[in-house]
Amino acid sequence: MIKNFILIVSAIIFLNINLAFAIASDGKDDIFISAVKTETLTEDIARLTKKVFDDIYAIRIDEADEAVDAIIKEYPNHPFGHFGKAMTAWARFEYQQERSNAKLDNEYVRLTDNVAKIGEAWLKQHPKDENAHMCLGGIYGLRARLAVTQHRWIKAYFDGKKAVHHMLKAVKINPKLYDAYLGLGLYEYYAGTLPGVVGVLSKIFFISGNAKKGLQYLTLCSEKGYFNKTAAKLILIEIYTQYKGKFSYPKLSVKWSEELMAEYPMHPLMHFVLIASLYEDGQIKRVKEEGLKYIKYIEDKKTIYTRNYLPRAYLTVATGYLVEKNLNEAEKYFSKAADTLKEKDIAPRWAVWSIVRIGNIYDLRGDRKKAIKYYDKALSYEDEWGFAEDIKKYLKYPFTEKNIPCQLPPP
Repeated sequence: MIKNFILIVSAIIFLNINLAFAIASDGKDDIFISAVKTETLTEDIARLTKKVFDDIYAIRIDEADEAVDAIIKEYPNHPFGHFGKAMTAWARFEYQQERSNAKLDNEYVRLTDNVAKIGEAWLKQHPKDENAHMCLGGIYGLRARLAVTQHRWIKAYFDGKKAVHHMLKAVKINPKLYDAYLGLGLYEYYAGTLPGVVGVLSKIFFISGNAKKGLQYLTLCSEKGYFNKTAAKLILIEIYTQYKGKFSYPKLSVKWSEELMAEYPMHPLMHFVLIASLYEDGQIKRVKEEGLKYIKYIEDKKTIYTRNYLPRAYLTVATGYLVEKNLNEAEKYFSKAADTLKEKDIAPRWAVWSIVRIGNIYDLRGDRKKAIKYYDKALSYEDEWGFAEDIKKYLKYPFTEKNIPCQLPPP
């Protein structure tokens, strides 16, 4: 239940974080700039911001930082540059470290606090700046997400509320600011998919939403957004491929994912979006093929396929074998993923979850004692990702064939 609340208060962050996906989508800089620039969002800021987003999207984080510094130097009071600084910290934490670096998490807190302060000061001088409201809505969403990971539920709620307030303010000032509908769509969707009762938080704060309305907002952004067009499509793919999701539509997700792969070839994150779509569509043979291709790209050091993605590649192939009930091959690849824990420079999230899956395999073999050993081993690692709740379920109830097909990525 808490996980559903986490989705609500964290969802709004994607509005500006995922600007990176959409801006790079068509390369029509002049059209983009004429569409979004205002008195306070100049052409110069727009072009520099585009550079930041493109670099973050391509996981060129150091280059993105240089562009961010240029914005801050030239426009120290404008919130966009400072938001970009928070984005680069987030990108390192989320993409490069797989949410597995407490030091970067602390840096993330400091930077988001700074953007909120600068953004509020800017809006006192420019209260009708829709782009600034959109930016501030994004940063409050970031703060809410951080508070959730730290189990600071009250702060998470109030920052999430501020995020929604600023998004609504942005579209009220300019109803054609279609990019803002991404954050609003995420909020409506995830709030609308909550169970009827989600404990103390929902009773106190009356959390509610309309999932269908959320999907309409996301679709609107995917069709008409300037910054977030592709980002909205990626979020829709995520919703359409949600494990046992009410709005499952994996065939469309596969189509869109293949289009995105053609547009952004040799990109590990887009590649995994395709794999997840194929998995939910039941195309297990292709899942294994793409997983093995992913491994080879990493081994051959293709573009930005770094070793940090190795655990997820192994887990992909292993899960394909698990669905086919080829337990020996599944264990072999889950073990390869778990073995990456020996490498200091590889984030441990997917590797630790692979240990859980090995426990699942021993449950299927009827060796409950050994299964529990692996579950306990997974619990012995610092739980930076919220795995404990799921692992404890396996400690209470053995994993059986009824649990197959299981979820592909970690929870």
